[in-house]
Amino acid sequence: MPRNPLRRLSVALRLTEAYQPSGQAPPTPTSSTSLSTFLRNAKSNFLKDVKEDPAKAAEAWTVVMGNEAGDLDTLASSIAYSWILSEVHKKPAVPLVQAERPDLSLRAENLYALKLAGLSDNQEELLTLTEIPEFKPFPAHKFALVDHNRLNDVFTQDNPHAQVDAVIDHHADEGLYRDANPRTIGPCGSCSSHVGGLCPPEIPAELATLLLMAILIDTDGLRPGGKATQVDRDSALSLAPKSTIANKIPPPSALAPIDHPNPDALYEAQAIKDLTKSLQDKKSDVSHLTALDLLRRDYKEYSYKLGWATGQPTIKAGLSTVPSPLKAWATEGRLEKEGVEWMQRRGLTILGVLTSYNTAKKNVVGQKKKEKGKHKREMAWIILEEPVLAKTANDGLTSEGLARRLWKGLEASKDIDVKIHKKFSFKTVKLPENSKARAYKQGNASATRKVTAPLLKDILENSGSVVPATNTPKADEAKTDAQAPLPAHST
Repeated sequence: MPRNPLRRLSVALRLTEAYQPSGQAPPTPTSSTSLSTFLRNAKSNFLKDVKEDPAKAAEAWTVVMGNEAGDLDTLASSIAYSWILSEVHKKPAVPLVQAERPDLSLRAENLYALKLAGLSDNQEELLTLTEIPEFKPFPAHKFALVDHNRLNDVFTQDNPHAQVDAVIDHHADEGLYRDANPRTIGPCGSCSSHVGGLCPPEIPAELATLLLMAILIDTDGLRPGGKATQVDRDSALSLAPKSTIANKIPPPSALAPIDHPNPDALYEAQAIKDLTKSLQDKKSDVSHLTALDLLRRDYKEYSYKLGWATGQPTIKAGLSTVPSPLKAWATEGRLEKEGVEWMQRRGLTILGVLTSYNTAKKNVVGQKKKEKGKHKREMAWIILEEPVLAKTANDGLTSEGLARRLWKGLEASKDIDVKIHKKFSFKTVKLPENSKARAYKQGNASATRKVTAPLLKDILENSGSVVPATNTPKADEAKTDAQAPLPAHST
């Protein structure tokens, strides 16, 4: 067998195209139901079992969850892995979207992808947090995590038997759940690529399409020199011939010929370019969303124990990624008003807003060549004296002290390379008393939330002097869209 991974994949695809073995085969699903029907049945059966026999349901069902940001990658990964558990391994599983049902509409690219994957216009097949509140504690003990590798505390509260049985992720490994099986945590552009590698030879075309779209939007269509790794290219090359656009792309033998495999074959296919552009256009158009919508749309939340402070209080921080510059939506006090509202709703002490956008202007009539533009990032931070700091102010921990620590840590980090934003300033009169806020321009436009989140953790939890660790992804493992024509990347 050739050692080159592209040649190995080429051989496998050629054999798949020409021959179906009659002997022992990998596990395959016995059901041919559509993806929509599978999801509808999983949701209704889970809720029915939970209501009729909560104890039995908690032991029987595995809840598969992506992260709370709810992007297409996390959505596709959770749907696909629940399908694998249910249809291949015959273990009851249901995907849970970590969002309220009204929030599904905040991501147009997700709605577009789900529609192409055969789901209804109102996505009624999906289980969301809106359907769960009546069950206390959370009505399941077994969890599978995709696109993140730490179970949120809300699922373990008053749920002592909670366990994580599987982890599939492409973020930094937090070292938890060592007994999980599978426990696949490794660098790639899209978690859906890892999940795609676990799929059997035969899967529904809608599911293959959903996974493929997640990979494309995360890797800018498998752009050479971008975020795509060999894991992404291999998975996409395996999924594409099974997808609903299979008839629009060359056959596997042409995409990966044995004698001269082309790693960029899919990227060059016009159908792949068209699908990627449609997804990116949907994702980048957020002009109809309010400031509060934008803060909720792509949001992750963290808890930090301040071991250096008296009493070692724990605070909550949130990071919102917004694909639009501050000047387009956050001026005239809108960020202050909506940001504080969101912080108070979530019980946050710190909110970080990470913008990611492209300076290219839209084509105008008569313009011959599209302007490429530059990819840029900004940061805006708000620190409230409440709810935790007000209780500990007498011990010397104040919003001012926390702000000094945060500003110092951010400004010392070469990973993000920030400078004070001279064209955006907060209206302090619109912030609660003793609040602190600051905005930055980010010099390193390739540093995403995957860099900022661990940096924030270092700054807040480091008991000594603030010396930010280096978190920049390795060049070949997690390149970003610094030269991409669209500001499609958010995490």
